This record gives sequence, C-alpha cells and structure tokens, in this order.
Amino acid sequence: MLLSKAESLAHRRPAAYDVIVFGGGPAGAAVALALARRGHSVAIFRKRSDVAPPIGETVPPGIARPLAQLGLWDQFRAAGHAEAPGTVVIWGGECPYENDFVFNPYGPSWHLDRAHFDTMLIAAAEAAGAEISDCRVNGCVRQPGAGWNVLIDDNHGGRIVAARWLVDATGRAAWLARRLFAKRYRMDRLVAFVKFARCEVVDESRTLIEACPVGWWYAATLPQRRVVKALFTDADLLPRSASDRVRLWRTTLAATSLISKTSPDPDGASAIHIVAAYSGRLMPCAGRDWLAVGDAAQVYDPLTGQGIAKALTSALRGAEAISASLLQDRFALNDFVSTAAREYEDYAIDQVACYRREQRWSRHEFWKRRNLS
Repeated sequence: MLLSKAESLAHRRPAAYDVIVFGGGPAGAAVALALARRGHSVAIFRKRSDVAPPIGETVPPGIARPLAQLGLWDQFRAAGHAEAPGTVVIWGGECPYENDFVFNPYGPSWHLDRAHFDTMLIAAAEAAGAEISDCRVNGCVRQPGAGWNVLIDDNHGGRIVAARWLVDATGRAAWLARRLFAKRYRMDRLVAFVKFARCEVVDESRTLIEACPVGWWYAATLPQRRVVKALFTDADLLPRSASDRVRLWRTTLAATSLISKTSPDPDGASAIHIVAAYSGRLMPCAGRDWLAVGDAAQVYDPLTGQGIAKALTSALRGAEAISASLLQDRFALNDFVSTAAREYEDYAIDQVACYRREQRWSRHEFWKRRNLS
C-alpha cells in the first residue's frame, strides 16, 4: 500500500526497529515482551481506544504455561484474579455435571480482571525494553530489498518509522493482514449478548454453562464482585429491534434451570452489549516479513475457554519464529504456519464434537447448523 504522506516526509530519517507490533492486547504485549527479552528492538503501536478497560474472561488452568514462559506466573497469582475451582454444565441432558480442577496439575481456572491483566502484560513488555506508542497508523509500505516504512500520527505529529518485521495483533480486525490481502475464513456466525452487574454476595465461584434452544449461556463472578452473563447465538437469529432482543434475553434466561437460579439478573445491571464470537482463521497468517498472532490469526469459540491462553501461546511461537528469521533461519516461518494450521484443524474437530453432544433441540436452527453431518 502506498503511503499518502510518504513523499512529504521522505527527507526525515525514520526511527528504526527490528519489529513493530500493531495492537496492545494480550497477544501484542506478549510477542513484544518475548522479542524484547531476546534482545530485539520492538515498538508497540496501539490505538488510544485500546487503553479502555476490556471485558472480563475466564481462562483455563493451562494459562500457567504461557505465563510461566513469559516470567509472569507469580505476578499473575498475586494480582487478585478470582480462582474458579471448576465448571458446572448443563449440556446434552437435563442434569448438571461438574468439571472439578482439584486434580489438575496447573490448579484452578481463573476469572480475570481484564484491565489488570492487560496492564500487567503491557507493563512487562515496556520494562523489557519495548516502546509503547498510542498513535494512529495511517499506512505501511514494504521497502525495496527488505523492511517496512510505517506512517503514524502521534504526539510528535506525522512521521515515518522503519521496521524489519511487522506483527498484526489487532484482534478480529486483522488490520495489517487484510491490507496484505489475507482473508478471514469463518466457521459460524456466533455472537454474544453480554451483560454485567455487581453482586454484594458471591455464592458461586465456578463457571456456569447451560445450553438452551437458541444457543447457550455463560455466567461467572469476576473480581470486585462483578457478575458477567452472556447468551451465545447466531447473529442472523437475533431479533432486529432492541426491545425484542431484551425480551429474548429475559425469556431465555427465565427458562434456564442453572443460570437463572445460581446467578439471577440483578437490578442495576448494565445494558446488553453484542460482541462477535465466531470461530475462524486467517489465511495466510504470515508472509516473508510479517505474521499475525492471537485473535488476528485465529479466533475460537468462547465455549472452549481457550482464547487468551491460545493468544499467548501464539505470541510466544510468533516471537520465536521472528527471532529465528532475523537470524536467517529460513524454515522458522514455515514451522509457525504449519503449527497454527494443525492447531486450528484439531480445534475445529473438537468444536463439532462438542456441539453434537447436545441433541435436545436438534430441530432448532442454531443446533441444526451444528449437527449437520
């Protein structure tokens, strides 16, 4: 892509980095942290809006592995995230069943304070030497021979910044990859109706999941006594009007036997937010001097609870591939791409098997789509 202001700024000598990361979420911060610790010069360019507190999430016990690799496990455990000793599920039948993490070698799962979690990662990246810039990226162009020039607007005005490699960590938007003609392939049209509230008394620390005719419910108690509930269904199955959507929320919640009783809808709850939750992958997810990590590369059904853990793992693999490529290892990028492809194919098989375990509403459109042979 041609830089619209490049000619007028060409007389300036651009700042130069080994790697520029677009996006300051968990994947972007983690890949920058890992690269900085390997001795590479790194900058994170993030939108100013990225600084706003994100919504909370539940992460599995295995989150300990990538956090330990990043040297952040002890800091994470001391940060006040809420332990979730297990999951209670109604799926495939009327009776709830429990998945207890007592014997899991990594311990419990966790309900995150996402604002604190993201701040921890970005602070660690900065402490390791990564430069953080809240700016607007106006374009990027590959230079003859090797490297990139990136045009940004920040507190210093418009300027050009050079890099040998670029990383797309812009989440589902995949801002860089889409401009390099990569395409997102989606498996479904899943969205989430998300609602938050405060709860004075916390009676349930486990994660709750319950299937229903139009999709499935998730509920959890986050740190600071915040309760999150989400109804997952397909985007095209939602009513068009806001009032009908609120009615769908209330009637569907009232019909649940686990979510409504264990985590009632309190007064003073937030408005309902609609959030994309579809599964999909970017193809290609890398080129000779760029790659995508986290949700920019692959997005997973929230039912798996693996989104952030996989984002961190993806970031670590991405950092390893870039570092090796900078040292002239021509096979490193192929390994990154093939590993990502195998991981997503395995996930897709597991996702289909999980949804097919629920047959009670096989004639309803949401489930019919997921039970096709």
